[in-house]
Amino acid sequence: MADDGWEGVMGGSQFGAPGSFTPPPAAGDAGSNFISGLLSGQVDDQAAQQVGEGGRHLKSLAENGQFAVNEEGFQAYIKACDFFIDGFSDMITNVYKLANPAQMGGSNYAKAVADFNVQVANGDPESLIPNLEKMRDGVEQAREAMVIARKNYRETEDAHSMTFAKLNEGLRE
Repeated sequence: MADDGWEGVMGGSQFGAPGSFTPPPAAGDAGSNFISGLLSGQVDDQAAQQVGEGGRHLKSLAENGQFAVNEEGFQAYIKACDFFIDGFSDMITNVYKLANPAQMGGSNYAKAVADFNVQVANGDPESLIPNLEKMRDGVEQAREAMVIARKNYRETEDAHSMTFAKLNEGLRE
């Protein structure tokens, strides 16, 4: 398998190889599928749906104890989520500027271009603004999932530590 830059970061957590997202993914692939969708660079309806569903699925897995992530994986995911969330405000502000027809002149062509920009920005459910908002919601869900998944990982580690301590006690007796 090719190293996509996330290999070393994902050790100790439940992740699979990056690939296409087909809801619901197996627990082992959920994190990679989410990141693959987020980093695909697309802002179309399909990508927005993928990120939104991926974030909700990660959170559901984490809430049900089916997703755990170690500290290193947690930090990498939080960094990716925060990068998107922190940049979202500026990004959406700039896209809202496109939602207002630009003063491009009085020709029919200038009016058509201005109208096209408005349509692309916020003309229908498949335009930029609703899709960016879906992506933001998915990233926020994934961020919440990471906090829960780190807690799950710590609880599992604590349980294993107690089991090994009892085993060691038994061996000493």
